[in-house]
Amino acid sequence: MSGRSLEATEKTFLEAAERGDKHTIERCLLAPRSVNVNCTDLLGRSALQIAVDNENVELVEILLQQPDIKIGDALLHAITEGVLRIVELLIDHPSISASMLASGWSRSRPSTEESSDFSPDISPVILAAHCNQFEILQLFLARGAYIDKPHPLNCFCRQCEESKQSDSLRYSLKRIHTYKALASPAWLSLTSHDPILSAFKLSWELERLAELENEFKDIYMELSSQCKRYSCELLDQCRSSEEVIAVLNRRCSSSSPPEPALYDEAPHSERLSLDRLKLALKYDQKQFVAHPHCQQLLTSIWYEGFPIWRRRSGFSKVLLCLAIITAMPLLAATYLLFPRTRLGKLIRSPFMKFIYHSASFGCFLILLVLASTRTEGSEMYRQNTRGPAPSMIEWLILFWVSGMVWSECKQLWEEGLKAYVRQWWNWLDFIMLSLYLCTFSLRAVAYLQININKELPRSQWPNNDPTLIAEGVFAVANVFSFARIIYLFQTNPHLGPLQISLGCMIIDIAKFLFIFFLVLTSFACGLNQLYWYYDSNTEHCKQRPNGQMECQSNSDAFTTLDVTFATLFWSLFGISSPKSTELVDAHPFVEFVGQGLFMAYHVLSIIVLINMLIAMMSNSFQVIEASGKSILF
Repeated sequence: MSGRSLEATEKTFLEAAERGDKHTIERCLLAPRSVNVNCTDLLGRSALQIAVDNENVELVEILLQQPDIKIGDALLHAITEGVLRIVELLIDHPSISASMLASGWSRSRPSTEESSDFSPDISPVILAAHCNQFEILQLFLARGAYIDKPHPLNCFCRQCEESKQSDSLRYSLKRIHTYKALASPAWLSLTSHDPILSAFKLSWELERLAELENEFKDIYMELSSQCKRYSCELLDQCRSSEEVIAVLNRRCSSSSPPEPALYDEAPHSERLSLDRLKLALKYDQKQFVAHPHCQQLLTSIWYEGFPIWRRRSGFSKVLLCLAIITAMPLLAATYLLFPRTRLGKLIRSPFMKFIYHSASFGCFLILLVLASTRTEGSEMYRQNTRGPAPSMIEWLILFWVSGMVWSECKQLWEEGLKAYVRQWWNWLDFIMLSLYLCTFSLRAVAYLQININKELPRSQWPNNDPTLIAEGVFAVANVFSFARIIYLFQTNPHLGPLQISLGCMIIDIAKFLFIFFLVLTSFACGLNQLYWYYDSNTEHCKQRPNGQMECQSNSDAFTTLDVTFATLFWSLFGISSPKSTELVDAHPFVEFVGQGLFMAYHVLSIIVLINMLIAMMSNSFQVIEASGKSILF
């Protein structure tokens, strides 16, 4: 109560409500001196709220018969307690309309009666979703209650602008409470025709909101994780492979009719579309993809035709792979002639395709090694030949690259541009193949256009000679080609986490390089400004006691900005002289400042930044190891 003490009858009335004394309550409510049914105790609780907290249904029925009873927070407390019967009694009261169960709840109560237990934007239906009360939430939905999805964060409608200007914190909290209700398992289960897809989309949206609203990032990320756990828990309910297939084959459009006849007639590879699994990859649902049910089905598809592969020993697996690789030309010819036979279907299985592609790429790497190896005899003339004719190995490399380009074009056509660009390994393949195509183009230009001075010592070649540029581009392409071996780690349960950790570490390295570049630029500008006055071309000579002249010059380590950058970078690896800050001129103050900046740069770069990078990379590796994100793909 505010500002006054309880009367004796009110105190008796509230104590009877606490004890559940129905007869005393009825006596206190009798005329002519009936007690105020809406009186509250020192904690601000009315008799109705006390009865709700004690889950006393009979007492609630008696109190609701009073004409001037105020429901107040009693309905919200009943939802929190989860007593369906009491909730039904309260919402059946004439003072509670259908709109008050949803957005009309805050508008129905004046600001002077704002609750101390619940936020004003917490409506009954939102609270029921927060508490995950299935039966109560279903009751509200039957009465027409609904939760309006918040507007986008960049919305400039009148309602959003007024809410932001009046109280930005309340506006943000209202959005959080609404999303918390939308992400509850009860709401997703009762309102969505496709709860797994709804959980995917909501999880993706919450992660985007976490990036935009950094102040509430942890809350949004927790809600996103809740949606991911919900989809995994639904997958937990599958009891057979057919149910898992039905879930993973589910399309976005419910109008697509199922095809049960295929389930008993066709093998896995032909009856599985895995549309839902592809959506999980699109929305970055790693927990769903890594679910044991999902992985078990993918493993059975992967080793289709080799049911006993996983029970074989490591030595027998190696022998079998070598036998498959050796027979690859024969199997390829068989598949071209008889693609519909049982052997043709076996060759078309995912595991066999992986073996063939890996073996083909291994042969491609062997060709690169042979092309990069210097041999005596017939190949020696090429080092002084501008635009030499391609050798047999180079023709084979061109053949392999053409096949890989065709494969990437097929993948781009089947997946679409957005899905293709979303995969980082496709970027690596695109860069690698682009470099090879550039190399072949430059070699063709050099072979066709250079007719004068074709045989010329390499030291006399022009700087922009196409052959020189082609060799440089080819060297970079070789680096990308051998780095692509890491892509094969994904199929190994031990090397897979290492490959994922490497990707996360690359992100850490990018963050580190940004900070390091700022530090490097600041010291480079300072040292260059300090030393550019001292010309390194001017010699200072003095005569020794024996009569000989000794000439010295200043170091050129910091004379220009680009040289200063190179000096500071290589000094991290010890490839610079500590005497580079010394001057021939007698200017000890300049030397003191230069040495101080040089030492401060090494302390900041080596002791602070390098150790920070090590800590970041160690943390990323531990997170990947703890989460166990070893996915088959």
